[in-house]
Amino acid sequence: MEQVEVWRGAHGDPRPLFGPLPGIRLGDTLAYEFQLPDSFTPWPGRTLLERVFVLLDLGVSMSIPAWRSNLGTDQTQDGPTTWYVDLVHVSATRDSVTVRDLYADVLVPTDGRHQRMLDLDEFADAIEAGQLDIATAVDGLRRWQRFLDQHLHAARDPSETWTDFPPQRLRDLAALPSPLGPIVTAPG
Repeated sequence: MEQVEVWRGAHGDPRPLFGPLPGIRLGDTLAYEFQLPDSFTPWPGRTLLERVFVLLDLGVSMSIPAWRSNLGTDQTQDGPTTWYVDLVHVSATRDSVTVRDLYADVLVPTDGRHQRMLDLDEFADAIEAGQLDIATAVDGLRRWQRFLDQHLHAARDPSETWTDFPPQRLRDLAALPSPLGPIVTAPG
């Protein structure tokens, strides 16, 4: 395991990247943390410290959100049951990793419900507007399909359980105590 600085932002966003955030890289897998601003409401028994995992080789990030949403969330739940997974573009050096969101998302429930794809329209809009070049888009779609095939449904027909989700390779990074380093709060 090695410590790295992590920077995050949206693809094509002119605003400066958010970071540096404390991160730990283990092979092709990364974990990093940041704290959400006080405008968010954490799940019972949780703080606003959000741990995000990145499959560096696939360019996919994922987390179980630390916060409750007022929209579409059953407020009687005791905790989160859904992972939020993002297609990302990753660039890395020895000591630093930059993660940029590439629009497409999938919600992966852990309670037996099926997955829900989101924001493919935003992906298409970015290509159409010239904000996402064809090479990056094609690479992203190929990596996204590999993620879906390797971790959600390996067979052509969906099965009752995920193939490898959450990915087994997150286990050691998920077991690390929090915080991973100095706590950095997201702008509010």
